[in-house]
Amino acid sequence: MYREKLSNLIYWKDKPNRKPLIVNGARQVGKSWIIREFGKRHFFNNFIELNFEKNLDYHTIFKQNLDPKRILLNIGLITNREIKAGRDLIFFDEIQMCPEALMSLRYFYEEMPELHLIAAGSLLDFSFRNIPFPVGRVEFEILYPMNFNEFLMARNREKIAELIKNEPKSITESIENLIYDELMVYYIVGGMPECVRIFCESNDFSLIGEIQRDLLNSFRQDFKKYSPQVDTDCLMDIIENTTKRIGNQTIYSKLSDRFSNPTIKRGLNLLTTARLLQKIENVSISGLPLVPSGKQFKTSFLDIGLLMSVSRFDYNHAFINKTLLGAFEGKLAEQFVAQQISAQQHELKYWARTESGSNAEVDFIAIYNNSITPIEVKAGMKGSLKSLHYLLKNYPEIGHAIVYGKFKWGNDEKINFRPIYLAGN
Repeated sequence: MYREKLSNLIYWKDKPNRKPLIVNGARQVGKSWIIREFGKRHFFNNFIELNFEKNLDYHTIFKQNLDPKRILLNIGLITNREIKAGRDLIFFDEIQMCPEALMSLRYFYEEMPELHLIAAGSLLDFSFRNIPFPVGRVEFEILYPMNFNEFLMARNREKIAELIKNEPKSITESIENLIYDELMVYYIVGGMPECVRIFCESNDFSLIGEIQRDLLNSFRQDFKKYSPQVDTDCLMDIIENTTKRIGNQTIYSKLSDRFSNPTIKRGLNLLTTARLLQKIENVSISGLPLVPSGKQFKTSFLDIGLLMSVSRFDYNHAFINKTLLGAFEGKLAEQFVAQQISAQQHELKYWARTESGSNAEVDFIAIYNNSITPIEVKAGMKGSLKSLHYLLKNYPEIGHAIVYGKFKWGNDEKINFRPIYLAGN
């Protein structure tokens, strides 16, 4: 498979002021795979992997003290390798299982900065909230599910992926229909690497449904790790109700009728920490930095394919009739755009008037090149832009806005209309 983040790892490898790198992200998004692939491809003499979940013996290496030279010597003995800094790559996998290993990263940076050291794990923010974190001594890279471009590459649609990346202003109708056909498949399969791999091998949606249900069950099993901070039933309520409200403003009380607002807030914070959900805040447009405004917020899901699965949406009719892009009340289109933009590590907000009786709302607000960029999503070829025009009229300092939908390129004063499949660009 092709992952764009490989280029980030290559850049990290060659940096003169390199720090130990932590690759964070939700479960099963391909963190271990991409690090192993990086280790194989990019000119390391040795790739030494320590998995702290599979082999508890590795924990003992870090129990005595956190001296990097002693740790490296013991790793070499236990793996039967002669490890040399600057030549070899060390990979600490499932580092959340060994707090001392995380704490050691600080000393590797301070005393052995020439060593290439990468750590990965899930639920890191949650697991290490009560231990000293090596702030300023590590770098971070966040991995998300495969975006649409990576999906096309996995499907051997390299020419289409290249075409989209180059953003030609004119595409023939037959090619554009092919792109939208692939986009509908992506809506169903999503970007979880295992789902993409199995679909590329089998071309069978039913197999993907089974894998997605298994992945969702594994996420639910993780809920037990959050006890006693939040009741597992509260987390289940939040997942169920955010799924129904994707793309809509909500408040905490709408996410469960069985728990108090403070409990629901803690639950949503935990699910965003685990990166299963993303909380998108309503903000004021008074200037940078963007400031939260009002009690309302929106959410997006980790992956559009998982969203389809957990919502139990019957997509067959819409897929056959090529109406899937606008199905589910347009929520899938908004989820797609949120997922693609987030994968580029742009933080998403949205804007809505908070005055009583007002319903003006713009789907997303992003920051590009230190400027505020409103983003609207239209599932089809038409749709009112009344709220966007209001925003641009009342905040003339906003230079431009983007509207994604099923239409051609075009500009209308400050508004840039773009095909929805370009959201990842």
